Amino acid sequence: MSNDGATEIAVHGDVRSDFAAVRSAFADVLQADRAGGALCVVHRGETVVDLWGGVDPLSGAAWEHDSTTLAFSAAKGIVAMLVAQQIQRGTIDPLAPVAAYWPEFAVAGKASITVADVLTHTAGMPTLPLDDARDLLDPVRLAARAAQRSPDYPPGSARVYHVLSYGLLAGEILRRVTGLDAGALLQREIAAPLGADLWLGTPPEADGRFRPVLMDPIVPPPEPGGTDSASGAACRSAYTSTLQIVPLFEREDGVQGTELVNGSDFRRALVPGGGLVATARGIARAYGACVAPVNGVRLLDDDTVAKVSADWLDGVAEPACNPAAALTTRWGLGFEIAHELCPMLGPGSFGHAGMGGRLAFAHPGSRTGFAFIGQRMLFPEPGRDPRWRRLLDALAPALG
Repeated sequence: MSNDGATEIAVHGDVRSDFAAVRSAFADVLQADRAGGALCVVHRGETVVDLWGGVDPLSGAAWEHDSTTLAFSAAKGIVAMLVAQQIQRGTIDPLAPVAAYWPEFAVAGKASITVADVLTHTAGMPTLPLDDARDLLDPVRLAARAAQRSPDYPPGSARVYHVLSYGLLAGEILRRVTGLDAGALLQREIAAPLGADLWLGTPPEADGRFRPVLMDPIVPPPEPGGTDSASGAACRSAYTSTLQIVPLFEREDGVQGTELVNGSDFRRALVPGGGLVATARGIARAYGACVAPVNGVRLLDDDTVAKVSADWLDGVAEPACNPAAALTTRWGLGFEIAHELCPMLGPGSFGHAGMGGRLAFAHPGSRTGFAFIGQRMLFPEPGRDPRWRRLLDALAPALG
């Protein structure tokens, strides 16, 4: 495939022969993106697709075997994996109040908020007490401030995506239970056992492998109307939480690549809701190990997988803040579960998409882990990234 006569982009890596169509689909994706990216599929514990290619258009650096980039909200799925491991061990009860593990959280009308409320984005706390975007770089201090605040609207009354606060709250729960922050816990429980390149807090020695994300500055959504109802207050909170991520993508002197998210300070920090730096291979191995042993490592058993991939939203409605947006009606325990705009590999699939087109998930029925990451960020309407359709349409027949 060519793109207006442009040079064909080379695809590197290995594909098992019965997955050859996936290689062709990935080549098409890279050709259209004109940037770097990677794709990995782990099937029944075996890596059957491990591909990468393209070139960073900002530096001219090729995407290599071990190149990384930001996974953004695909990080939420990895954090959910860490919580699921604690649920499996009996150290976290999803129905227990957050305050059972984090006593300071009980104040200001938050005593009844459960761990499941945090994991399903129904805690009523989408916004954070930020004075500056760099407050995100000190999650322990920020969590202490968040613990003193009242919810933005009554907990359990509406489901609003907690874009930044999900990771902060879930990460602090994990820290209180395990004594380790989410970054250290990730290394101990997932990255090290699997030999997977996954970081919440990237070490300096890995900086040379990082490829910056490529996107336009965020345009804030229209400001909502009044807050004289629970639904209105929830929409106001959703709007404010979106405003809180805008500074992360502001460029210095208009130069692409200078955004805070592309800087070493952000990579070095622990931002559990969106700061995961990873290879596609590392993410796919983690999801593959949730549903089958990978090199002898199984992260979650089948009972835990069934629990966390069930619908825990329990009918809590997402307010129609944006009439053009599809409303979320199903959600697992921290995991996005298959739905119309993100079908993954169909019913039973659980994982998490990330801003701009990252996608990572497991499919228990076929014992498959999948991850696609790339530099080029797309925001198609109504939300389903065309790259997902191309890759998954090629993958599904190979899985039989």
